[in-house]
Amino acid sequence: MTDLDAVRAYHALSKHHPERFAPGPGRLDWATQPAPFRRYAGARLIELWQRPLEESPAYDAVFAGPLGNPAPLNRASLSQLLYDSLALSAWKEAGGSRWALRVNPSSGNLHPTEAYLMLPPGALEERGLLVHYTADAHVLEVRAELPSALGNSLHTVLSADGCLLALASIPWREAWKYGERAYRYCQHDLGHALAALAIAASALGWQVRLLRGVAEAGLDAPFGLDREGFAEAEHIDCLLWVGPAQANEPVLPQALLDGLAALELDGRPNRLSRQYREWPELARVHPLCRAPALSPLSWEMAPGCASADNPGLPLRPLLHRRRSAQAMDGRGGIDVSLLRAWLARLLPDHSPVPFAVTGEPAQVDLLLFVHRVQGLAPGLYWLSRSGLDPEALAEGLREDFLWERADDVLPLYRLLEGDARGLAEFLSCGQDIASDGCLAVAMLARFDEALEAGAWRYPRLYWECGQIGQLLYLEAEAAGLSGTGIGCFFDEAVHELLGLADSRWQSLYHFTVGRAVWDERLSTSPAYPEPRLPPV
Repeated sequence: MTDLDAVRAYHALSKHHPERFAPGPGRLDWATQPAPFRRYAGARLIELWQRPLEESPAYDAVFAGPLGNPAPLNRASLSQLLYDSLALSAWKEAGGSRWALRVNPSSGNLHPTEAYLMLPPGALEERGLLVHYTADAHVLEVRAELPSALGNSLHTVLSADGCLLALASIPWREAWKYGERAYRYCQHDLGHALAALAIAASALGWQVRLLRGVAEAGLDAPFGLDREGFAEAEHIDCLLWVGPAQANEPVLPQALLDGLAALELDGRPNRLSRQYREWPELARVHPLCRAPALSPLSWEMAPGCASADNPGLPLRPLLHRRRSAQAMDGRGGIDVSLLRAWLARLLPDHSPVPFAVTGEPAQVDLLLFVHRVQGLAPGLYWLSRSGLDPEALAEGLREDFLWERADDVLPLYRLLEGDARGLAEFLSCGQDIASDGCLAVAMLARFDEALEAGAWRYPRLYWECGQIGQLLYLEAEAAGLSGTGIGCFFDEAVHELLGLADSRWQSLYHFTVGRAVWDERLSTSPAYPEPRLPPV
């Protein structure tokens, strides 16, 4: 069996069906619930700051490209980047239980994604640093101070006042609840984080771009994740440039990577669970999907459209107010003009932030279940984000789909008219939240075409879905509504709806938007006890 065959086998194994779910734990073992925060005991801490949320750029402006002159790389700007992308947003409490919410969404609020930064000399301190960001305290944990030679080499590579940021995943955090399907959730959570970082960076005049020139399997060692002491596996999934816009990807010399891999590290990683269960296919698929060293792509970015759909609305309060709704009221609707604005935001050419992060073409289209949109008949619609025309889209799908143009500007096509609420609910594992919103979405990936490049493209399809999900969350909040990502859906039932007889399209993530019904038994408290303001 080839690597690609094994990835396809994993994808099939991890599908939900009406008669059976993907292999999972069956019940939650609360005694082994993973700790939500990675900490390194004994590591030196660098406190970060939080500027008042009122000090904010306009929401609409950040999607067209980096705003204004780039901020200098220092403690204040790094504090703001992480606060607006990966930090806590609030604490919730009910019945003696207390849990944190974060700026970046996560499946089941389990948060498998961790962040590490490689900072050049002079950014925070005189020496270069390898640090881990911990959201519970909004601090950096110093894992290593770089020797002068390594620091100088890193400074040469990052001469444009930028830094390297690596995102890692801890699969056990998701597998504890979701079993073999957890790899999917880790990857679209990483997509949420990519979008959150790109948007927060744009507000600072920075770009976030994926580094392709280093094989992903070679990233664990430079960031210290190959060392002894990790009771639960953690691996780097992507390495990012964060800083002023660049035309080309910086080249990381192998000598620099080898030197970083040989560093003596401070801090001991905490154990997240008293014990954990190995899910064999989950462990198998991860190394198969790690990207090899790839040819760099140009980082030149065409500016998007700085629309004014939400004039005067500030960005940062929205980032920190974003929540996942647990129930919708089944009555709230929207006007078609608002839906048009949402869908335009999701087009890569309109919003290079965040969709230009990987440099790869869009591979995910949207199947819309329209329930309550004034000015648009209820039914099924297709948004062609990938640029295919109706003739190409219709190939291999149901012959009774209409493919009628439903908008003069957007590539939006009407497939079928009628009440799709029951259908959306059934396909989303019987969850009424999919029928009670104003619309639901199934994210459909051009699966076969993407995998022609190799198994490494599999997780990146989920990254794209996660980016779309993060924008839907923010657009909903901007409209005074709420969104919810839906990871539980009947994969093949969606494909049967489309009339698919092959795997050219695969549904990878569902979403719903509507008017939330909040549980009044829950109490809310601030993310951090007291704001740490930067010095004047």
